[in-house]
Amino acid sequence: MKLYYTLFIGVILLIASCKREKLEPFTPKNHLASFQKEKSQFFDLDTIYNKFIEGKHGTKFYFRRDLFDLKETDKVQLELIELYDFKEILYRNIQTLTTDNQLLESSGVLKIKFTSNGKELQLKEGEKLFIFPPKEKLLNNDIFLSESDSIGNITWNITDQNNCDIILPVGGGITERTTVACDSVQFYLNNFNLIKRNDEYSTKNESLFILYELGAQWINIDRFVKNVSKLNFSLVEKTEHFSGFDIYFIYENMNSFTHEARLENNLKFQQIPISGKTYALVVGSYKNQIYYDKIELKETTNNSVLSINMKKTTTKDLKRLFE
Repeated sequence: MKLYYTLFIGVILLIASCKREKLEPFTPKNHLASFQKEKSQFFDLDTIYNKFIEGKHGTKFYFRRDLFDLKETDKVQLELIELYDFKEILYRNIQTLTTDNQLLESSGVLKIKFTSNGKELQLKEGEKLFIFPPKEKLLNNDIFLSESDSIGNITWNITDQNNCDIILPVGGGITERTTVACDSVQFYLNNFNLIKRNDEYSTKNESLFILYELGAQWINIDRFVKNVSKLNFSLVEKTEHFSGFDIYFIYENMNSFTHEARLENNLKFQQIPISGKTYALVVGSYKNQIYYDKIELKETTNNSVLSINMKKTTTKDLKRLFE
């Protein structure tokens, strides 16, 4: 009898073990990557000394060869990516969350990369690059630089980079253009009587930010979201068909989202930002089929355990769930 029970338990354990072995290994995935339309723009700057650069979506800056440590014969190439359509930011899985877990709303993301002889160029010490985004993109926004973790998730660090070019009188009817912090413009208007009419002023000033270093970083034109609550909760999925999930936190009528990749045994969430109508979109794969569940998160669900009811979907239908 004892041998019978031992064999019985062994068979049960073997069946359970086989069941777990059928689970697909979890790898975080950008499920929307195939919908990207915005491509890198490439500029062949060769050995020219300076050139005015304007991207197809309105980003402007001046290339000067002496900003970089180059030989006379070194040829320079520029890669520019302009993402001013939030869908393109979403499709690249560039979330809007700071390194200290503050929710952002994006007005655009950029990448500016100079290379020569196959190597990425850096600005010389003390040099800087002035970037002029399209009109009004910097209004009420700040500039953030990206930081990536080991699986490529991006978060953002704020910079003190919201500036304006204004025209100052220097005497004898002569003026000069100078750069000041945008929140100081009114001070200059009041104290220097620069331009009396606001509409005239607005046609003469340009908003910009300054890059003091270049690298693999993305540049984000964002604002902090107000009226944000933080939520703690757990998710439970009972079928055991999924070894992990990509979880997107999406915000209705906002250019904001965050993303987390979690193993199936690690579905406890802490301090998730919610604002307005907020949803957790849970995505998993089983036997090459995509599954999802979409759960509304409310303050009343704080410290709750929420059940996941995964349903079959397609990549195309998944895209609609973000809209």
